[in-house]
Amino acid sequence: MAEIAKLFGIHRNTVRRWLKEGLEAIDHRRPVLIHGSALKAYLTKRRAQRRQTCRPGEFYCFRCRAPRATWGAMADVSFRSATVARLSALCACCETPMHRTIRRADLPALAALVDLRTVASERMNERSDPSANRAFEEV
Repeated sequence: MAEIAKLFGIHRNTVRRWLKEGLEAIDHRRPVLIHGSALKAYLTKRRAQRRQTCRPGEFYCFRCRAPRATWGAMADVSFRSATVARLSALCACCETPMHRTIRRADLPALAALVDLRTVASERMNERSDPSANRAFEEV
């Protein structure tokens, strides 16, 4: 148990809770030994049970802990690369910012469900006058 806790950076009590929830030990003697394949199968099953998939037009809200529609059916789009776009929107229930990364090829299908607006780049190096602080300039 101590090795698993150290490997994942968790407390030993977490491993004990996993044993109570269904992680199988090799036998019931001490020290408690757990086979690596049993641990991997348990964690994979646990992750699959907790996973929630978003339908088209939905984002995952971390405050609600559920897939939610966007507020006003709107989302902002910023392009990360030639094939990837990042979407930002507000949750329709709690108005928390939500983010989602999708392929640029999937944008037309999403545009039928959500009003997409392109966000202008706000990088300082793209501005004509990058320094707004003029306190140190000599007069």
